[in-house]
Amino acid sequence: MGETMERGNEVLMSKLQNCEKIEVRQGRRGWLQECLCCVTKSDFKYFDGEKQIARSKEEFSFLCRCCFAPDHAFDMTIKEPESDTELLEINRPFRICPSACKCCCKQEATIFSGEDDLGEIRETWWWCVPQFKVYDHNDEELYTIHPPTCCDGTCVDCFSEGNPCPHGCCIIPCDIYAAHDTSETERIGRMAKIPKETFCDTYNETNYYERVDMFFFLVVKQWKNGQDPQGDFLDTYNETNYYEVEFPKGATPTQKGLLLGSSILINAAYFENSE
Repeated sequence: MGETMERGNEVLMSKLQNCEKIEVRQGRRGWLQECLCCVTKSDFKYFDGEKQIARSKEEFSFLCRCCFAPDHAFDMTIKEPESDTELLEINRPFRICPSACKCCCKQEATIFSGEDDLGEIRETWWWCVPQFKVYDHNDEELYTIHPPTCCDGTCVDCFSEGNPCPHGCCIIPCDIYAAHDTSETERIGRMAKIPKETFCDTYNETNYYERVDMFFFLVVKQWKNGQDPQGDFLDTYNETNYYEVEFPKGATPTQKGLLLGSSILINAAYFENSE
């Protein structure tokens, strides 16, 4: 798919070369901090299996985050935890929230690795089914991303993974399709969020969840046997959200980097405010 020449720095290549999926753990501000407009920044940790391979934090202005979240502009640099070397940089400008029939101000983000521009993710015009497209640095379309559909592609399929209750449409997954697959009969990747099990978990995450099964609106649950060893004191007061990015088979490190960066926009627009 696309050109064969790889873009991105050596750290990106080494971390994503043999990676099939990445679990992202977002340590968000708790509900009290949100109400008080605290400036605490979301902390992200990226895991390949049980090994942490990267970390990042949002960079934003306090006024923009407080007044315009979740559509606020932000920059994010994903770094290797040991050496602090950059893997990816995501630049998201302020845009109108994802919505149907927009003619302008659509959601978008640009992804870089070192000095290389990897590409962009952009919201497209849509009516009933939210849709994003991923482009490489030459503006060639690589992937289409949207939730599962029914009724010949005209509606979001809330039952694609079984009964969505009690969580509803906020946790439907988002599937990844090849750019020019007009039939879209078989997804090649996915992003999904893990929902909280109880009201208490929604506002005081205790790290029970281990993994998800990818993109935009869906969920698979798996309880851990005990506390997450990665947790810390801040977890008592900050929510921890989980989602996973499942990469297409045969994707290059550059394409995986693009999808990982794209998932940051999807998370900001949908996942982190869905509960």
